[in-house]
Amino acid sequence: MNGKVETNRSPVVDSMLLLVSVVMLLAGIGAYYYYQDLAITPVRVAGLIVVTLAAAWVAGQSRKGASFFRFLKEADIERRKVVWPTHQETLQTSLMVIVVTIIISLFLAGVDWLLGALVRSLLSGG
Repeated sequence: MNGKVETNRSPVVDSMLLLVSVVMLLAGIGAYYYYQDLAITPVRVAGLIVVTLAAAWVAGQSRKGASFFRFLKEADIERRKVVWPTHQETLQTSLMVIVVTIIISLFLAGVDWLLGALVRSLLSGG
């Protein structure tokens, strides 16, 4: 049995929910700066966080908002699956990159020196 509930909501309602969410967010930001002299910063920050969470909840009620939050949830699940290299693996890989870079730079310096000597001998006439 599928746990999803299909809603037959109009696209206009979804657009209105997103618009209300944006207006709430802009009003919260405006209030944060409007009350700059009247309220201490932690109170303004807490108010802005509350308004942002409320706006996110309103946006999440629309299809696009629900889809976005589902994407974020799935991205977090994938992020948890990442296997990071150990310190030893990171050190070995970094050293290999440094060694290969030095070898290639020496090779290119040698080719440059040889080509320079060839061009100098051709230009000097013999």
